[in-house]
Amino acid sequence: MCWSCNPICGGCRPPRKRPAKCPDCNTYNIFDIAGNRMAKPQCKKCAADLTQIALPPAMLCAYSNLMCYNPCKKAKSKPDGESHECVLRVTEPIEVDCL
Repeated sequence: MCWSCNPICGGCRPPRKRPAKCPDCNTYNIFDIAGNRMAKPQCKKCAADLTQIALPPAMLCAYSNLMCYNPCKKAKSKPDGESHECVLRVTEPIEVDCL
């Protein structure tokens, strides 16, 4: 059990923020993936487009047996072999907002 929630962790709920390393200049950027789209995710140093790196890949959640567009660590495990309802599942593609 955690003492406080890390918005990048994704252990018990979908992560709010996502770090992305720019392939051009190797600068780390952090994007808020739970907010509305205000601007295209760009590197703060060289302004390279980081849309593909900033969005998490969609995957079939093993916990709920449904597609999730921002999976947490529960998506990789099925506790008792049955599908469960996940109230934290992201049902549609999320949009990225630069910090």
